[in-house]
Amino acid sequence: MGKMKKSVSNIFPCLFYGIFCGGVTGVAIFLFRLAANKAEVISRELYSIAKSSTLYILAAFAILAAVALLMMLLHKKVPESKGGGIPRSEGVLRGVLPFKWLRTLIGTIIGSMLSFLCGVPVGSEGPSVLIGTSIGEMCLGNSKNKTAWSRYVMTGGAGAGFAIATGAPLSGILFALEEIHKRFTPMIVMTVSVSVVSATYINRVLCELFSISPMLFDIGLFSGFKLSHVLYLFILGIAVAFSVALYDISVELLNRFTSRFRKHFATYAKLVIVLILSGILCLVFPDAAYNGHHLIIKMLESSPGIGFLIAVLTIRFIMMVFVTASGVTGGSFVPTLAIGAVFSTIIARFLVLVGMPEDLSIAIILLGMCGFIGGTLRAPLTAAVLFIELTGQFTDVLYVALVIFTVNSITELFHLTPFYERSIETMTHEQNGDKKPIIAHFETTIMPNAFVIGKSVRDVMWPSSTVVISVKRANDQMDDTVNDGEKKLYAGDTVILRSKYYDEVELCQIIRGLVGNEAMIHKIEV
Repeated sequence: MGKMKKSVSNIFPCLFYGIFCGGVTGVAIFLFRLAANKAEVISRELYSIAKSSTLYILAAFAILAAVALLMMLLHKKVPESKGGGIPRSEGVLRGVLPFKWLRTLIGTIIGSMLSFLCGVPVGSEGPSVLIGTSIGEMCLGNSKNKTAWSRYVMTGGAGAGFAIATGAPLSGILFALEEIHKRFTPMIVMTVSVSVVSATYINRVLCELFSISPMLFDIGLFSGFKLSHVLYLFILGIAVAFSVALYDISVELLNRFTSRFRKHFATYAKLVIVLILSGILCLVFPDAAYNGHHLIIKMLESSPGIGFLIAVLTIRFIMMVFVTASGVTGGSFVPTLAIGAVFSTIIARFLVLVGMPEDLSIAIILLGMCGFIGGTLRAPLTAAVLFIELTGQFTDVLYVALVIFTVNSITELFHLTPFYERSIETMTHEQNGDKKPIIAHFETTIMPNAFVIGKSVRDVMWPSSTVVISVKRANDQMDDTVNDGEKKLYAGDTVILRSKYYDEVELCQIIRGLVGNEAMIHKIEV
């Protein structure tokens, strides 16, 4: 009976918070996507009007300078709204970056809309993830064990935000597990799955009411692969892997170069430069501006010249680096997909030249695009499922796996830092400045009714960079090998933790939220 009660106490909050958070997130991201699409339409119309007069062009650049000032003030007031939404969410959910949900929610929406109206090459997917993360914190209110539950529920919100923004619910679940936490545990899986399903259901209902497609891309049927095409797919995988490596190396080199951009230019100057460059692109080369969704469609529906492909690839890549360095609000997921689509279009052209049937080009572009995003994220499962959900091609899983995991295997050999991981490192450095982290060991005893009771060590979201060194049972007769070797935690157990931290008071507060507010925490020498 006791085990049943404990199971219910673990499962019920996952279901309740998951359904509640997912439902609210589904409505919020639906409205956010509507607003984002409308902002781009308005932006294109305004730039079209500006082209008709030199005076209007000058006025447009004056407005861009004013928007840069507004964005600078926003970032000063709400630092959480600065930069990409996905790395910010990952940092928060891993316990590396703190944030306040209300100001993050409002700041992210305002900052994103400013970016979309100005035509900055950023997407709505990253902000959607951060909005979902904020809603997850909001849904907890002042509930009991908020400290312990917050990262679970916020992860559900983040996964739901990703799922709605991309129209790919299974990818949203895998994204939260494989990319954000890089682990699969029962409680995270349950909370995220319920949140994503709830959000997807609400979003689909709203999309039907407003006659809007819930999918990121509306892709029709295309020619499938055969065993005789395996060589082309293998070549595609190798080419995309080296494209990812080239991308990561180039980002690193350009980051070193733009470090001067960061150091020698004031915040306002960096924002002005990026917004003015975006304005110029919107006027003379709009394919290199905005989020890149239209560019991906162009790759699939037409055959741009090689000169166009090289030009748009180069400009978009450089702009992504400068946008990241400036801290402009917005996401990089779809812009990265767009870069992958252009890379893959070039590869498809080459494969056709060496004998591949031309009717496979669309499939190659889509598969290469998903392989590229999977390689940059180091999330092959998410990329494979994303391709299947975007295309509805459930019969070519073997060929999808061949490309995606060829890309992943080769990129792992280079030991390069992924783009989002580098962004998290930058955000962490900005937050902590020159402070040096401290590594220490702590001992504490689990209190009755603590959050961790009945949960395995691996299923608990401990503070960032914290490892459970040992568990000493209160009951010496208890066998640690029960439950298939998983070490579960019980009241009275003494736990020794090793933590890397900047703020000891904050660290102890998080630990008490897990092992009990009355728990005594002692720093020990090892």
